[in-house]
Amino acid sequence: MIPELEPPAFVAFLADLWDARGWETSVRERADETRFVIGKRGDGKRGVIYVFPTTTATVTERHLKQFIGFCRKRGIDVAVVATQGAFAEGAKKIAAQRSVHLLDRSKLAGTVEEGGLDDVLARYTKTGPVESAVARLRGLGLPLPESLLERASDADESLASLRAKLGRGDDASGDSDGGAGSDDPTDGGDTTSGDDGSRLPSSVLPVSALRGLSNRSIPAVVLPVILAVAFVFGATMGPAVGLGAPFGVGSDSGLDVSAMSTAGENATVDVRWNARTTGSIQVNGTTYDAPEGETFLLVRMNVTNGAESPTQFDQPSLSVEVAGERYGHQPLDGVTGFPSAGLFEPGETREVWTVFSVPADGESATLLTTSEASVRFARDSALTPEATVASDES
Repeated sequence: MIPELEPPAFVAFLADLWDARGWETSVRERADETRFVIGKRGDGKRGVIYVFPTTTATVTERHLKQFIGFCRKRGIDVAVVATQGAFAEGAKKIAAQRSVHLLDRSKLAGTVEEGGLDDVLARYTKTGPVESAVARLRGLGLPLPESLLERASDADESLASLRAKLGRGDDASGDSDGGAGSDDPTDGGDTTSGDDGSRLPSSVLPVSALRGLSNRSIPAVVLPVILAVAFVFGATMGPAVGLGAPFGVGSDSGLDVSAMSTAGENATVDVRWNARTTGSIQVNGTTYDAPEGETFLLVRMNVTNGAESPTQFDQPSLSVEVAGERYGHQPLDGVTGFPSAGLFEPGETREVWTVFSVPADGESATLLTTSEASVRFARDSALTPEATVASDES
């Protein structure tokens, strides 16, 4: 989680984040002390961040509805709501239904980490990389003592001193003009790439660069903090280097698949689902191969109609979106995984399946529905994504 910022600094921080991602931003104050960070991109897209900058703010369902109406009228492409406070449950539900991105301090910490935007955050805090890692561990619920956070600050100072000595080489006592690595927000440099001084150089250093260092250059206080940082790196980089992940995090092969609900707790149709990609599907002894350059996305669903009347939830109402393109279900000659017309009786629960043919090089897919029924999707890893024929099912 990023540290608490003063309201003006929080707004400026959000604007700088977008600037670093290629937006041209401006800030507009509103009468209720909220702000709009308005962004334009070179490709013509327009975005707005609706900012509630105080830690006491609660973003409500009413706020979301008003903002969505504003974005619709103005033709906004990217809608974001950010706060240092909290989001009410009703606001979260509406945001999920209407593709509005919600950012609190925890989500912003992930954005900074994933985008390599630590230098942007550093303009508004004095938190060093080690102290940030320890704070992140505490945010994950690990019982780290307050003293470790204090020692992390000392470690950051030690590492900063070490970097300075390495950078000066023989002339460890020489003056520095301070020009390199400036974090002035008006600096036109690329904020998303390059070495901003927050990392030790990866190239081989000359031996002379190590002169003036001793075993006192890295005090013992750094050790427990470095171990904490190693734990963080193990959680995020472990699978890549063979360390393993400590939180049971994993992913299936193929697309990263999600689903977009059209309703929350009051949904008429509940859909538990699971999915997988495959190059071919075998149903009742017949093999169906995906077209060249494409792969099948097989989706198995457990559908429950909670209404008091028959409800239609059929294949034509389903699609998946991959890289901005939508794909309808792929008919298979002679077999189907849905009941006729997709009608479900009141209270009926039934397992169905459908398949989509999507680009083989896709990275993510979103399952969508245009059904008039209010639908809530929930992923269920206990469901095995497989294709069966009606005669196989009871």
